[in-house]
Amino acid sequence: MSLVYKTPKILAHVSALDQGNFVTPEYILNKGENIDINLFRRYCPHRLYPLEEIGSVVDGITCKFHNFKWDKNGDPINNPKKIKCGQSTVSQSGLIYKDYDEPNTYWSQCLSAEKNLQYSHSVVGSSLGSWLWLMEAEADLLHLYLGGIHPFLARQINLEEIELDQGDGWILQIHPNGWWLYIFPYVFVEYSPGCLMVNYVTPKDEDCEFGYDWICQFYYDPTVSVDKRYIFETLVEVFKQDIETTEKQKGPYFPSATAMNKYEYHCVHFGEWYRKNKKM
Repeated sequence: MSLVYKTPKILAHVSALDQGNFVTPEYILNKGENIDINLFRRYCPHRLYPLEEIGSVVDGITCKFHNFKWDKNGDPINNPKKIKCGQSTVSQSGLIYKDYDEPNTYWSQCLSAEKNLQYSHSVVGSSLGSWLWLMEAEADLLHLYLGGIHPFLARQINLEEIELDQGDGWILQIHPNGWWLYIFPYVFVEYSPGCLMVNYVTPKDEDCEFGYDWICQFYYDPTVSVDKRYIFETLVEVFKQDIETTEKQKGPYFPSATAMNKYEYHCVHFGEWYRKNKKM
């Protein structure tokens, strides 16, 4: 499966760069002048060894395979290899996108009001399952029932209180404690006041739906309590439960044509996006 256009990604929130360059699965992000973001390859162009650990904040950059080094601006120190590979800008919300123009929406307005977020940590993992099934699971509210695959989350959320919104290539699910945002096909963002999780998958091969890496980045306002952080970070376990569920589903993804009820409206919206953007 491949797509007909460049797929949008969220790389991080700009606060991750407050103390230095921020390392993501594909790129090392460098805060340039005029809030521009320089993108450096995370894999050394010499022999494709990974540069720095995902989720770390670094000043200089080192390839530990042959001890090649670059300064914080990506300029080579002891080798001729260049690692600059692009640029991005900081959006209204503070999110750093690649190949995406952020709409002026409720979610961007919420995040633009968060002035004190600080990067906390990242959790990473891999799956051999389908990232398309995972995307539908993230869009699916119907599976948040008591006694289902999310026992803890189901006790926290009342489905009747969730408001649904959607647009071109995205869905938003608003609940009393915050919201869940999905930008098709790889990006998930979870928010409550003072708390942000940026979560995205990176396919092993964009022409194949099976096999991907994932990352969950956590950001907090320093005034957020330890108890609230603990509850917010249970979202990683919820995400893992979705991954485990999709790994059990049989066969390749196929889109839903109709919804069983209103809680599957966003699944249908994703299915329509998939049919429109799949390269035949």
